[in-house]
Amino acid sequence: MFDDSIPDGNLNPKRNLLQFHNGSPTKPQVDDIIVLGWSKYGHVAIISKVTDNDIEIVQQNPGPTASSRATFPLIYKDGLWKIDSFRVLGYLRKR
Repeated sequence: MFDDSIPDGNLNPKRNLLQFHNGSPTKPQVDDIIVLGWSKYGHVAIISKVTDNDIEIVQQNPGPTASSRATFPLIYKDGLWKIDSFRVLGYLRKR
């Protein structure tokens, strides 16, 4: 889902979506697809809420001990928005 070689904010041609790295000058938005490196195959979810301090995601198949909703801190520092989780690769957006 996420191609690390694509520069931040550019089109991911395999997905036909704009791709943003975790640590982007572009703030995540509601309805973005967040891409997480949780397993060998990865995991995706939808961003359902964004504030200046956190994001909320909704997801399917989170595992037996996780919830279908999760919140991650959102940090703005040095002109970059970072979702504070080592598992977040970035997010995709309809252009």
